[in-house]
Amino acid sequence: MRHLAHLGRGLGFPFRFSERTGGTEESSDLEHIRESILQILGTRPGERFMRPEFGSRVKDLVFEQNDAVLKGLLRYHIMDAIQRWEKRVAVTGVEFEGAENNQLLVRIGYRAVHSEGEGSLVWSFPRE
Repeated sequence: MRHLAHLGRGLGFPFRFSERTGGTEESSDLEHIRESILQILGTRPGERFMRPEFGSRVKDLVFEQNDAVLKGLLRYHIMDAIQRWEKRVAVTGVEFEGAENNQLLVRIGYRAVHSEGEGSLVWSFPRE
């Protein structure tokens, strides 16, 4: 893939050390965006001391019934959080791929706003 410098570069998520250099690993381009989306979805508002509004409300839905209402709420909260906190992308779709071991699998598609770069990730929403 062509390097898309304007998408950014930063510490990899989850934070890890490079075996080769001994320093921290970094990510760039669409991989950096993917990691950013995972951080947004995995953080509840109020968890970050200096940014108490950062995150998404998806974890508030963990005990909801697994039905169309849950999927609609998940879609809304995912799209809302990514739109608010990840300005480099536009969400192109939120699809549900079924359940596996008490996890609801959610495919999130996105497109980089200022380039032709596209990406997707499958995120596991825990059901208990």
